Amino acid sequence: MNFRSTNPALNPQYFQGGIATERMTLDGTINKTLVLLGMVSISALGTYALSMERPELSMVLGMGGAIGGVIMALIIFMSRPQQPQVLMGIYALLEGLFIGSFSFMVEHYYLGGSEGIVLQALVGTVAVFVTMLALYRARIIKPTEKFILVVSSMAGAIMIVYLFNFILGFMGASIPFLHSSGPIGILISLVFVGVAALFLILDFGMIENGIKHGAPKNMEWYGAFGLTVTLIWLYFEMLKLIAKLRD
Repeated sequence: MNFRSTNPALNPQYFQGGIATERMTLDGTINKTLVLLGMVSISALGTYALSMERPELSMVLGMGGAIGGVIMALIIFMSRPQQPQVLMGIYALLEGLFIGSFSFMVEHYYLGGSEGIVLQALVGTVAVFVTMLALYRARIIKPTEKFILVVSSMAGAIMIVYLFNFILGFMGASIPFLHSSGPIGILISLVFVGVAALFLILDFGMIENGIKHGAPKNMEWYGAFGLTVTLIWLYFEMLKLIAKLRD
């Protein structure tokens, strides 16, 4: 099957075999994913600690990390460098700034200092990842053409919603219920978490497809990058959901 994905890091045309002597492997992709996630974690922990000392910096660090991360991701997607690890490392550090500051603000501002929510979101993210991997390995959920089209369309719609809400923010408004802790707001977050979880199936399928067809070695970085992007999104949605449930 030829997989398609709305995650440009996992575009199938870049996973086809070529004349390179070294090929993409599962172990290599896993190791590179751990490297990127490790960089995100270190940056997030440092940002969280700094925000504890100087809360006034949390918003600046968060916005800088979010905007910088988007710009860096676009550069990676558009330039497709042969050796992307440096740019991807910068992306991971920037996203760590965003994740760390966002986690701090949710815990200390939205919930008034309620502790434990970050750990719950992390556990929830890992649990969802393991569950989706198990479902994929057992072929209970398969990335069929229809599945890919539906999940990709839903993910694209969610990104449009967030972009529209970001624009409305400059006018002092927001999309109704998007950040509400009421039943509708919780339902919205459940849907968003579900779509992010299902998107992992697309990532798994594309990585497996690349390995099967002998993609070049540097595609391990792109496979790892795609998984990192999705996991960051999943954690973001999980944190919002738990915060709404505890509010």
